[in-house]
Amino acid sequence: MGDWKKTSCVLCAQNCGLEVMVEDNRIIKVRGDKDNPRSQGYTCRKGLNIAHYVHHGDRIHYPMKKVGEDYVRITWEEAIKEISEKILQIKEKHGPKAFAYAGGGNVGGQMEVGIGLRLLSLLGSRYYYSSLGQEFSNVFWVDGRVAGKQGLTSMPDSHNSETLVAWGWNGWMSHQTPRTRILLKEFANNPGKKLIVIDPRLSETAKLADIHLPLRPGSDTMLLKAFISIILDQGWEDKEFISNHVNGWGELGSLFVGFDAKRAVEEVCGLDYQDVVEVARLLARTKSSIHQDLGIYMNRNSTLNNYLLHILRAITGRFCVEGGQIFPAFLYPIGSDSDERNPKTWRTVKTQMFPVLGVFPPAILPEEISNDHPERIRALIVSASNPLRSWPDTLAYEKALADLELSVCIDVAYTETARHCDYILPSVSYLESYDTTCFSYSYPELYFQMRQPVLEPISPEAKEGSAIMLELIKALGFMPELPVSLYQAGEKGITFYLKSLNGYLMENPQYSRLAPLILGETLGKALGSVNQALITGLLANGSKALKAGAVAMGYPADITMVEKMFKDILGHPEGLIISKFPRDNFQMLKTPDKKLALVIEELLEPLKEATIEREKEALKMPEEFPLILHAGLHIDTVANTMIRNPHWDKEKTWEKMWVNEADAARLDLIDGEKALIKTKTSSAKVLVEISNLAAPGCVYIRHGGGLIYEGKKYGVNVNELVSSTERDELGTPLHRRIPCRVEKL
Repeated sequence: MGDWKKTSCVLCAQNCGLEVMVEDNRIIKVRGDKDNPRSQGYTCRKGLNIAHYVHHGDRIHYPMKKVGEDYVRITWEEAIKEISEKILQIKEKHGPKAFAYAGGGNVGGQMEVGIGLRLLSLLGSRYYYSSLGQEFSNVFWVDGRVAGKQGLTSMPDSHNSETLVAWGWNGWMSHQTPRTRILLKEFANNPGKKLIVIDPRLSETAKLADIHLPLRPGSDTMLLKAFISIILDQGWEDKEFISNHVNGWGELGSLFVGFDAKRAVEEVCGLDYQDVVEVARLLARTKSSIHQDLGIYMNRNSTLNNYLLHILRAITGRFCVEGGQIFPAFLYPIGSDSDERNPKTWRTVKTQMFPVLGVFPPAILPEEISNDHPERIRALIVSASNPLRSWPDTLAYEKALADLELSVCIDVAYTETARHCDYILPSVSYLESYDTTCFSYSYPELYFQMRQPVLEPISPEAKEGSAIMLELIKALGFMPELPVSLYQAGEKGITFYLKSLNGYLMENPQYSRLAPLILGETLGKALGSVNQALITGLLANGSKALKAGAVAMGYPADITMVEKMFKDILGHPEGLIISKFPRDNFQMLKTPDKKLALVIEELLEPLKEATIEREKEALKMPEEFPLILHAGLHIDTVANTMIRNPHWDKEKTWEKMWVNEADAARLDLIDGEKALIKTKTSSAKVLVEISNLAAPGCVYIRHGGGLIYEGKKYGVNVNELVSSTERDELGTPLHRRIPCRVEKL
């Protein structure tokens, strides 16, 4: 009989607590962990199938090097030596802008990013690409302007709301908030609560809604302006909140005067005006929150729409209050502040794109590689990420990887991206290592979980991603020779070690920027894990508010706090509350006066130009491509390609395209037969599934298709149909509005 061990899911950012039964180093049973203070035993179908993430036929077992069209096994020593030598040669010949780092951490763990970014910085580059820039750049940018600093990511406090608006969010399938299905059922069954869904299609979540607004695809801007105008016309705005907590409303308010909300709602959005008025009333007069998702993030006008959502929240008094939009506490921020107005912020050489949260958008990476600029990207390290299935324009990515002078893939599995790289280095899985994520998203209590190994490494030669990065840093000559005493200090406990490290850095201030690397190298040796050492560093460098909240919970107020917290974290593999922040959520803001800075100068003109006539014209589809492809349907069998064995999905959803019944009849499509879908980028043959879940004029293909498992390709890779140039001003791909046509075969 096996042993039950506590861990968490790594297949989405909720990281729900799990208990897994392990027998002979295999996971044989999975259940939700009732002791996890955040998920409380809740998990979804993907979490219950976590075994498929670690046990499959595509695991990488040793370092490999591409020779001709084949891969040959090499030693770690050979791999690190050859890669580091090539890096130094490229740097000497082409300079620091030749390097980029991609991925580094995903929804399962992010400790490697701290080391990977320092490797990039030591090489002199800032070109970091990750999925954070794939769909969230627009809202992160808006959050940064309104809250005073990027990294202050706001979120709906839906569990404490009376009215919940799901805008372009199919929570029943994609989750994205703790215990999502329990939350949605509560709203559906409680007469004192209201669930509003704003989505062109009748999603699984929309079926539960009190009100479903099936707006015309892409008309969100008009509906948002209508909501704001209706609230102002009715006098429903929270004047006291605006006066006390908002800067700039006087300048903004006039932009909504005279807007014909009824005409916008009926002519552009195709909705019943009285339904919209009722939703506006609920937003303004109840404890409301709005959870937006890809229908906003990866659709037209994303930046403007996220801005309008924040204006709507601000005038209804729903920011920084229970049941509204809050700024959560964190042990470490989701990214760095990289305000493009700062002249020191880098821009890319080809597209002149700037980063948001320190992250460049993946959609531009192929162009930054495949060009003739002397400072183009020539070397790429991609880790814990699979751009050739997860990021837009697979065909452009394949060409870009071929154009590189050096490509290195660090991963658990022999992914589609790994198959195109010069070197493949095996990392341990997230269930075989210590790691954590920044997705705890709670307030005022700060929940934290350090995932601990529940399996011995399935691939004996595999290492932590952070340890691999550290080996490269040392081979490149960036690590100073460290005293033996610093290694020995880690054996005497964390408190003793931190005192020793502080003393060393005081004597050698030139190495202060290397502190995380020194920590990982020396304390990591003592703990047997670079990631564990990095987590102690996060605790030691926590904010004043975090430490004050920890003291209020009984932790010591001196340097011993870190060791006590770390031991508590180790002793609670199910996760725990480590700090309590002040209940005044406005204190999280980084604006000088702790008010919402509602005026964003760059968006005032786009806001004025978003008129009814212009939107009606802009919403017309081209004659050649009259339908809209939604690239990346959210269903409960989508785990992108982190679950490699496709046979866990017995419904074979990777092979299908959803089509509305009326569209299918018009195009003479037959359920279960293949059709041809064409975009300006490519075409594919795909099985048709006629579904009332599809909106008229739209077709849907899930992500994760086109997966190559044990040499066989399964289904359609929707990113082959998407051009990386189909993106907005912040580089976000328009996956919810890809023009296409569908033909009967």
